[in-house]
Amino acid sequence: MIGRILTVAKREFAGYFDHATAYILLVIFLGINFYFYFQEAYLLGEASLRPMLSLLPWLLLFFIPAVCMRSFAEERNAGTLELVLAQPIQVVEFLLGKFLGVLFFLSVAMAGTLGIPLGLTLGADLQWGVIFSQYLGSMFLISALIAVGLWASSLTRNQVTAFIIGVTISFALYLIGLPTVTLSLPGPLAAVAARLGVLGHFSNVARGVIDLRDVLYFAALGTAFLSLTYFSVMRERLSRGRPAYGRLRVGVLGLVGIAIFAALAGGQLRGRIDLTPGKVYTLSPPTADLLRGLDDLVTLRLFQSAELPAQLMPVSRDVDDLLRDLDATGGANVNLVRANPDEDPDAREEAGLLGIRPVPFQVFADDEVSYQERYFALAVQYAGESQMIPLIRQTADLEYRLASMIRALTRPERPAIGILTGHGELSLDAGLRLARGRLQLEYDVMEFRIDSTTAAVPDSIDVLVIAGGTSPLEPAAGEIMSRFVDEGGSLFVLKSGVTADMQARYAGPTFDPALDSLLQARGLGIVPSMAFDLLVNEQVQVPSQGGAFIVEYPLWMLAQPASGHVIVDGVANVPIRYGSPLLVEVEDSTLVTPLLTTSEGGGRLQTPLSIDAMQEWAAVIAPGGELSEGDVAMETLALAYTQPDGGRIVLAGSSSLIHDETLSQSMSGLAGMVFFQNAIDWLAQDEALISIRSKDRAPPLLLFPNEWLPDVTRYGNMAGVPLLFVLVGVLRLARRRQVQQRSFTEGGALV
Repeated sequence: MIGRILTVAKREFAGYFDHATAYILLVIFLGINFYFYFQEAYLLGEASLRPMLSLLPWLLLFFIPAVCMRSFAEERNAGTLELVLAQPIQVVEFLLGKFLGVLFFLSVAMAGTLGIPLGLTLGADLQWGVIFSQYLGSMFLISALIAVGLWASSLTRNQVTAFIIGVTISFALYLIGLPTVTLSLPGPLAAVAARLGVLGHFSNVARGVIDLRDVLYFAALGTAFLSLTYFSVMRERLSRGRPAYGRLRVGVLGLVGIAIFAALAGGQLRGRIDLTPGKVYTLSPPTADLLRGLDDLVTLRLFQSAELPAQLMPVSRDVDDLLRDLDATGGANVNLVRANPDEDPDAREEAGLLGIRPVPFQVFADDEVSYQERYFALAVQYAGESQMIPLIRQTADLEYRLASMIRALTRPERPAIGILTGHGELSLDAGLRLARGRLQLEYDVMEFRIDSTTAAVPDSIDVLVIAGGTSPLEPAAGEIMSRFVDEGGSLFVLKSGVTADMQARYAGPTFDPALDSLLQARGLGIVPSMAFDLLVNEQVQVPSQGGAFIVEYPLWMLAQPASGHVIVDGVANVPIRYGSPLLVEVEDSTLVTPLLTTSEGGGRLQTPLSIDAMQEWAAVIAPGGELSEGDVAMETLALAYTQPDGGRIVLAGSSSLIHDETLSQSMSGLAGMVFFQNAIDWLAQDEALISIRSKDRAPPLLLFPNEWLPDVTRYGNMAGVPLLFVLVGVLRLARRRQVQQRSFTEGGALV
């Protein structure tokens, strides 16, 4: 049986490459893929296949029906279908051979895109586990669409008609799960549509997780349409009045029904392989240790409406997975309770007592917009105390939030964080509102001011934070903080050596003798110059008479991890605006660990200087001529210091990374917040949650070491790969024509 299937598959596969049409389709597919991918990938600066994957389903929507339309329609139109089926081969074998032949051809098309990740290795350390999952998910999607295309081809003799039917059915499967459809459906139907939609399952696999539910869905979808294809072929061989035809129809409908049921009921299955770096979709070991170490029962109470709005349905699956993992790992220490306040008055009353209220959502139905109130909240309860998440909007940091809540409720004492004020620093009410909200989940946060009556930092403060400052510290304040570190206290200094005036577009040096003395005594310092990075930076919007436009701004750097220190493990792209490089002159290098640096395109500029974003930065950096390698160097922007027989210090050359404006406006603001929280944990010697918080789902940055490598990667794929297929096609077709033109002897030998 397998031999006959492979024979048909080889025949089908070779048939594509015997005509120029196959090569034209491949060149078009690859050309479109490469063009749009590099347009977006280089703009984002990410070493990821996401730009390709966002386009791929829509490209396959037309490409696969175009490939499949000839499979049965051409056979039927030429009259060869009946001839083939008259041979000693079963219809199932013929059908599976056709399916594998098309799959092999499309595998060649996908193999042509492998030049993208191979080219990206020149500029980044790729997440190969995620890439493998993305290609596997693409093959799942391709297999399902092939089954659709074969069914469409089996319905008609006309290839154009088969193409139109294939596109229509595939588009319908895409459309089912889109928010534009699910938002207009009643709750139960919206849930069914979301589970049957192709794109949702494809995106689940493409994120780097191979889930049994998604595998089952694609298998069920392919089985359903292959069964319909089998029925379409067999019905022409059977008389409709014979019992065999009735049995065939019932059997095929049964298979389709089972496939649909499997696709819907498969949501209850569990089993997944997490291929992401750090296994970001898998429960972290510190979370498991926290749950197993509980000395009393923790209750996780989920308040969820039966009919969630469509925009929350993708989130609900991940929430359910996480809660099941927490419940299974915690065992007798965790009690998971699910409640529907819409149907249970007691649950509604309990939610109200906890401060949880239903949230209104827009619903589109019957060409009207209405509002429905729904619950999707979570409460963590322990020993009569509770902490809540009033609305679960996303799950990127849900594990960390729940772990921090459990830990805050179950530990007897919380470390205290002091925020120094009185010198123009960022305060809890001015600049640190967002940071305060995060810190208060785990710590007692207070403001601390040093005046003439202050003799020492109180013993109740574990970590003292200096965030910026417009005026220098008093000498006495510097001495007090120095003693604090000598006696085992921890200090977090976030301060630049320059002051930037955005209105005047000017920056000048700033000095703080007391703070400088504290740092210099330990071999550290903040250089009064402006750091820059030509390669890895943020973009700013510059207004002009013709309209605003976007430019890269080297003074708004995206700092990169400089070591494997726990503070920066999993952290990347920390935004540092108008920062300064740091000075390190510590005799014992083991006491200092660099945390954040610029890229190799970084450096420092002497102040005063203009900070106008429209400058020609190469001329600013090298006023005497062209920019050379000597004008750029990697600069340290943050470091960790451990004082012998004393405390710890984290020094960062800017306070902008925790400023409310940066956190809320920068695309990488969350990384700055994670870095800040990790540093606080390390300073407080309370590192249990760092690995949970630092789970990073962002792809690595794309940083080519040479200016010509991006063009090599781009045009090597855009031009080189399609030309390679063209060359193979020309050689194969020329060889085929040469063989056809040769004559044969009577014995069958070529002359």
